[in-house]
Amino acid sequence: MAATAPMLRACLLVYPSLAIYVLLGGLLFVPLTWIIRDIRPIYWVARTGVRLALFLSGVKVDWVGLDLAWKPKTAIYVSNHISNIDPPALFGGLPRIAVILKKELRKIPLLGYIMGMGGFIYVDRKARNSRKHALEAGVATLRDGISLLIFPEGTRSKTDEMLPFRPGPFTMAIEAGAPLVPITVHGTRELMPKGTLAIRPGRIRIICREPIATEGLRATDRPALMDRVRAIMQQDLDAHAKTGSSSLE
Repeated sequence: MAATAPMLRACLLVYPSLAIYVLLGGLLFVPLTWIIRDIRPIYWVARTGVRLALFLSGVKVDWVGLDLAWKPKTAIYVSNHISNIDPPALFGGLPRIAVILKKELRKIPLLGYIMGMGGFIYVDRKARNSRKHALEAGVATLRDGISLLIFPEGTRSKTDEMLPFRPGPFTMAIEAGAPLVPITVHGTRELMPKGTLAIRPGRIRIICREPIATEGLRATDRPALMDRVRAIMQQDLDAHAKTGSSSLE
């Protein structure tokens, strides 16, 4: 019975409430955005929506060093990725961000359109030039003053160990001269393992580190930059693993 409680809560409370919220928020604020030509109101609605979803799921977020994430005007936030909870948890606390998404998500009724309005970048992963398009769109987004949230592993890890990093976000940072902010998320895999829609109540921890400047760096500096960011993130993951604390409540 205890195992089914999170699924019942998700299917009967969290997802229906979120769907209603998106519908009402979209119908009210999409036209407002057209009129005032300002994305900030609907972005506030979106951020409030993910916080509501986490609250209804019983997920509490503890931030460490969040002020460091807000220091740069524009940045690339790079985070480990172990659960579908990671994106909404990060979205709820970071400054305005755009995310690179697979094009299939554009088809989500209303929400897909709203994410496009917010500057989210849709990429056809099956296309030959998908990486080039993502790179060019990401650099243009950064130069427009909008930060990016990118998971350099490219997909969710099935364990708490990080997968190999892809070079894309580091290339974008160097080309745009944007700082990188290393972030580690802890505890989300226990609350929503890969392959399930159920969300267990519990507490997660998100650690932000000092922004790393990239101005003046060249393409040849990318490997060292990747190693530096990964080492910072790995240090926080190792420190958290030593505590042996559980995120479940």
